[in-house]
Amino acid sequence: MARNTRDARPDDFDAFDVPTYQPPTGAQSGAGVNEPTEVLSTGGSTAVNFEDRVDTSSFAATPAATSETVALDREPMYIPPAEPEYIAPAEPTYEEVAVVSEPAADTAAAKRGTIDLGLLLLRLAFGGYLILAALTTFFRFGGSDGIAGLETAFAAYPYANGLAIMVPTLQLAAGVFLVLGLLTPVAAAVAVAVTAFMALHAIVASGIGWNVLTWNPGIWLPVLLFAIAVVLQFTGPGLYGVDGGRSWARRPLASSWIWLVVGLAIAGVVWWFGTGINPVAPLV
Repeated sequence: MARNTRDARPDDFDAFDVPTYQPPTGAQSGAGVNEPTEVLSTGGSTAVNFEDRVDTSSFAATPAATSETVALDREPMYIPPAEPEYIAPAEPTYEEVAVVSEPAADTAAAKRGTIDLGLLLLRLAFGGYLILAALTTFFRFGGSDGIAGLETAFAAYPYANGLAIMVPTLQLAAGVFLVLGLLTPVAAAVAVAVTAFMALHAIVASGIGWNVLTWNPGIWLPVLLFAIAVVLQFTGPGLYGVDGGRSWARRPLASSWIWLVVGLAIAGVVWWFGTGINPVAPLV
């Protein structure tokens, strides 16, 4: 292959004739101001004119150059730190809420102590008595005179026959619901109505009046039964009953006052229309 006479050969240079390379400026090459600059020089003092052998248009001789090292001026790019990503806490699931709330419910139930057991015994005794009294009247258990005996007891009233049937019916209904602990506010209101009626009847029929010091056991019994019905209206059935899972079974609400007033109103209406006597008259 023929040699290009324009190419430079090692024979064209001696130890002192090494040209200095000047790269294009930033405006000519488009490079930034921070591009490195490399200088090739030797300790020679005289540049050799070799234009006849090499194209030196891009070379310039340095008469008295010294060896030096040029540092690269490259500043690192500043990268701002990323903003922290906010992750909202996850909502608790139904199972987690149930697990957390179960110990609280157990603690609340444990603090009741023997209240629920006492309310169960009270409901069984009171409701059982009402059921027994109603069945004795309907079926003449224990030598009872039955409905005829009540008609005789209510003989002074204009609606003795209706009262003789209504009283044991209300006693049976209230007793069954109270023993089961079912619809306790309503059952207690019915019990308040029937026991209040029987307490007024006992006071009026005795002829003793409202002097409590002279009352006999025949008066005190219906009065105490009326008091028990009022107590159950405010306490509720407790946890040992059909209504045990309801909130008002553990903590009766203000509706207890409403049902108490309803029960007293029923007793007053039945007394007024059944006996023809002003229910307030015995108190005067």
